[in-house]
Amino acid sequence: MLSRWFADPRVLEFYAGRDAPLRPEDVRRKFLGPRRDSSGRIRDYRACILQRGHIPVGFLQFYRFTAREAASFGYGPSERTFGFDLFVGDPKLWGHGLGTRAVRMTRDFLREARRADRIVLDPRVENLRAVHVYRKAGFRRVRRLTAHELHEGRMKDCWLMEYP
Repeated sequence: MLSRWFADPRVLEFYAGRDAPLRPEDVRRKFLGPRRDSSGRIRDYRACILQRGHIPVGFLQFYRFTAREAASFGYGPSERTFGFDLFVGDPKLWGHGLGTRAVRMTRDFLREARRADRIVLDPRVENLRAVHVYRKAGFRRVRRLTAHELHEGRMKDCWLMEYP
């Protein structure tokens, strides 16, 4: 299922890039195994399947920033900073509020269960639907990150967005 979503050009246009479809073994390695930091320690990372009822509809991952990641965004190492991203895998379900509900639930979970001091996102500036969803869930744009993400062969600007 994840491999099908990660191979769909409609999804990849907004997520990994249409030039980067993933094979099943790539999906397992990149998203389902343990994540390690630069020193080899296992990171605080979770991959989740979004469900509507009992039907899988999307993917979500969240992670606690390492000290190096936090510093790259200007945050202190003592803060519990988390990031996350998600997508709804079936384009027929886009625009039905699933993403907004998932963002709000994840935001609340990270604040309450993981004691996050800060929650940040970095959607591409051109991904208007994602920026709209994040703003509806209470995130605010902090600053533009110039040439922040390689997407479809070009460096793209992203928004640094925070939940206060």
